[in-house]
Amino acid sequence: MAKRLFQWLAALLAVFSLCIAVAAAWLWQAAQQPPEHLARKGRLVAVEPLSSYRLRDSEVRELRLFSDSGLAADLAIRRPDRGLEHRPLLLVMGGQETGRAAVDVIPDTRGAIVAAISYPFGTVPHRNLLDVFLALPRIQRGIFDTPAATLLALDYLLSPESGIDPGRVELAGISFGAYLASVPAVLDPRVERLWLIHGGGAPADVFDYGLSKRVPQGTLRRTLSDFLASVAGAAHLGPEAWVSRLSPRPLVLVHARRESALPPSAIDALEAAVREPVEILYTPGKHVHPKRPEVVSQISELMFARMRCPTAALSC
Repeated sequence: MAKRLFQWLAALLAVFSLCIAVAAAWLWQAAQQPPEHLARKGRLVAVEPLSSYRLRDSEVRELRLFSDSGLAADLAIRRPDRGLEHRPLLLVMGGQETGRAAVDVIPDTRGAIVAAISYPFGTVPHRNLLDVFLALPRIQRGIFDTPAATLLALDYLLSPESGIDPGRVELAGISFGAYLASVPAVLDPRVERLWLIHGGGAPADVFDYGLSKRVPQGTLRRTLSDFLASVAGAAHLGPEAWVSRLSPRPLVLVHARRESALPPSAIDALEAAVREPVEILYTPGKHVHPKRPEVVSQISELMFARMRCPTAALSC
């Protein structure tokens, strides 16, 4: 009886391992083809209002945008009652758990219009590696769709239908968003300045750093990190492949002096890829998180002080 049970368990483990190997191979193969961002963005064909509410001195609208490519993107827009005369618009790609709720986290927009998108892949199940693996097809498709969703949001925000009529547009990638924001910024020349905040390059290094407590064995952890970076499209979407193409438009990098989520190699990789004009700023605390309102306030101060300037130059 025990022998049969052992044989049954061994067969089940072999089938499970084969399924994992096949799924991993499929995910890796799917990541080899560069995404067609502009084709996936398509043409904006419908806008669905989701909700509206008051937030301190602002009106917030939540919308769902639909493209003729089948892409859908959720967007929130926060308009202050007293906007700046030159009507700057900041589109935020925030942390993967924050999404369009980033407009609520910012304490004061200083008269700027702020919009934020939700990522097409939803929430990543961080706590269990098996749950993460099972969610990888959804996450991969959503990551690849994120630049297109951002471009679709820009099409709406700059259309007469939005009622915004911005004087200029800036794009901020914060934390996870800093890894993807370079793509839509480069592809859409209407973005006048790009902010990469508490982000870096070298995605495999970031995965390795984040997995250090869960996967103590170094070789296994690095193999898994390289696989995850490949599946996430790091070769096609990583900032090192795009950020140098933003020039001559200005770029602002904002690092945390007590960075708690990124290894130094990731920050070094990003800085090595940038081209002038670039400004490098620092916040005094740890990595940005909605539960660290002091960090959010520090970042807001840096951004909106510069957005009050009538142009998107690095200084005024």
